[in-house]
Amino acid sequence: MDKNKSIIIQYILVLLLGIGIVVLIVHIRLRSELNISTTFAPDLTYTDNPLMGYAPDSGNIAQCEKCNLVFISLSWAEWEPEDGVYDIEGLERKCNIQRWKESHKHAVLRFVCDIPGSRDHIDIPEWIYEKTENGMHYDTELGKGYSPDYSDPVFIEYHNRALKKLAEYCNKDYFVSFVELGSLGHWGEWHVTGNDGSTLMPDRSVCEEYATFYSDSFVNARLLMRRNYDIAVNGDMGFYNDMIGANKDTEEWLNWIKEGGNQETSGESIELLPVNGLGRRQPVGGEFTSSVPMETMLGSEEIGDVLSSITSSNMTFIGPMVPDLISKDMSLAAESVIRRLGYRIYVSELNTRYNYSGNNIELKLTFKNAGNAGFYFDWPVTVHIFDRDKKQIFWEGLNIDLRDLNSQDEITSVSMIPATESIRDEYYIGVSIVDYTGEENVNLTIDSGGYDEYIDDVRILYHHVKDR
Repeated sequence: MDKNKSIIIQYILVLLLGIGIVVLIVHIRLRSELNISTTFAPDLTYTDNPLMGYAPDSGNIAQCEKCNLVFISLSWAEWEPEDGVYDIEGLERKCNIQRWKESHKHAVLRFVCDIPGSRDHIDIPEWIYEKTENGMHYDTELGKGYSPDYSDPVFIEYHNRALKKLAEYCNKDYFVSFVELGSLGHWGEWHVTGNDGSTLMPDRSVCEEYATFYSDSFVNARLLMRRNYDIAVNGDMGFYNDMIGANKDTEEWLNWIKEGGNQETSGESIELLPVNGLGRRQPVGGEFTSSVPMETMLGSEEIGDVLSSITSSNMTFIGPMVPDLISKDMSLAAESVIRRLGYRIYVSELNTRYNYSGNNIELKLTFKNAGNAGFYFDWPVTVHIFDRDKKQIFWEGLNIDLRDLNSQDEITSVSMIPATESIRDEYYIGVSIVDYTGEENVNLTIDSGGYDEYIDDVRILYHHVKDR
């Protein structure tokens, strides 16, 4: 090989190497545009999400139409008017259940045996009253009514049968999402006083038996108890306070939560245990007291204390006693209350990095909860990729559980997205959170300055355009 020919070959090799370097630089530049890092702030004012907010009485259509939760209070007399006969049709008709299911609302349920009123009456079925008749007709400052003997074995047997049938009805779907343990005491609130002022609450062991049966029966709903009983705390139940607006009573309830204590019964007392992380790991509900006019509680002089107590309680919902949501006069106060309820789940950070070896995009999403309360259900979270024509070309269920946000500051997901030609120049990244049926969405509470972009029901987080 002569010298000139060798030089020509070297030139060719250098030229090819130069071309290769240029191609590589162009390739790297093009792919480097796929590297994104952006952050988001939460929208703390957003309130229109499922499983949180006001829960008006399910029979009040006008009020319920404005909410995502409804409240079902059901007496044993209504549920089982005849021995072994359960009035499902009556329940669905009274509570508009089919209407609320079609509207994708969820329910809070309380089963009760004693509702004090203005006249003597019973709230258990006549037939079980005749089988037992060992309770007490009372006439106290709370009202008139009948308190069964909750420790009677016959009463317990038939009560548990009725509750089991009610749970079977509720377990067919996820409509009933919260169950406040009722059954015992006035309004099912686990306190009951006789005519002589003494407590009629049964012994601790009997109370535990009722609570355990609720836990064993309801499988889809989160359970809440009136106080932080040891069985509730150890059983990961939530709590409810039916004295919102009665500041002294609410302060006492919060002190139970913080310090623990004991509740007197007719036998051994029930221990109350301190609760850590109230409202994050377990739901908190309750309602406004009926002892103070709503206009007073939410008036200019009282509302500050009420809002402070709601915030301290880390509540998810309030009902069935709620403000008049139809009245314009109450709208500002009602909105101030609801802004302190529930969760605020959002994506705080989005990062993408192009992976050269696999020709894919690593997508990392960081989720946070900026609300006062947690999210208590493992609803699926999905990431979606759309091309420039908004056609979905990739989706993946994320291996995260939103309930982890109740105990962690943040959770992170990582997905590998194929870097196909269809997304080379333009694509959209979106996230959806849906219920178990895929029909209902949790909206991410991201502050977008008033401009929220969706493709179908998918919240768009980022729109990538080459050289934008």
